[in-house]
Amino acid sequence: MHRHRALTLLAAAGILALTACEVTEPPSLSPTATPSTPTSEPAAPPAVPPAPTTKAPAPAPAAATAAVPNAIGHVLQTAQDNAQAAGFYYLGSTDALGQSRMQVLDRNWTVCSQTPAAGTQASTDTKIVFNTVKLGETCP
Repeated sequence: MHRHRALTLLAAAGILALTACEVTEPPSLSPTATPSTPTSEPAAPPAVPPAPTTKAPAPAPAAATAAVPNAIGHVLQTAQDNAQAAGFYYLGSTDALGQSRMQVLDRNWTVCSQTPAAGTQASTDTKIVFNTVKLGETCP
């Protein structure tokens, strides 16, 4: 039963595909065919592209600078929130014990150190990296 239904649907899809195509007749190749005559209107001249402008592109706006907030001793989530409030959005974190653990739950990690150092004036597009340990662990 299912095979018959599948074949019917396949055949219907094929018919729809064939009927959706527009068929055009190829030009006649017989010696009695007359060449088409041009229309009385001349063809429009090709469009002329606009002349290039001589203005230089505007320079990209300079990134703002701000003081890097102190995150040492804070929970990683709080450190990230404070950095974003100061205008820094390019953030990263590492396992300060070198065990390559991922900081999946930011609230379970404490910041031991950071780069760049707290108080440093930096462009707000600078990456701040927080070196962390799990809550209850001692910083190296």
